[in-house]
Amino acid sequence: MVIESICPKCGEINNIEHHGEQILTVSCKHNHFYEHIVIPYSRTSEIKDDKRRRLEEMIVEKKFQRMSEKSTICLLIFENGYEVEGRSTVRNPEDFHLVIGKDKAYEQALKHAMVALGAYLV
Repeated sequence: MVIESICPKCGEINNIEHHGEQILTVSCKHNHFYEHIVIPYSRTSEIKDDKRRRLEEMIVEKKFQRMSEKSTICLLIFENGYEVEGRSTVRNPEDFHLVIGKDKAYEQALKHAMVALGAYLV
């Protein structure tokens, strides 16, 4: 599995091979070495309160867009310039509620950010 990791020193995005390790030592193109803690997530898992708080403190902008009668996208922009998106969708347009769609898309974006920005949360 390939995951994205962002160097906390220069902000470079690194694609690294992950084989189940909990901590990866990563080197970016600028020869910065840092440890990336791999945080597995599932669609139903919750982000721990302290890590969630730190992650949310790094967000400088949240953007939401209703893409269709069934889908919503959330874009999170972080202080280091990294952008992560999350999506939510329903099967039937009758089941769509914008507030719930925004919440679900935001949660998914946070989970994606947790994987990519794990080095910042050490």
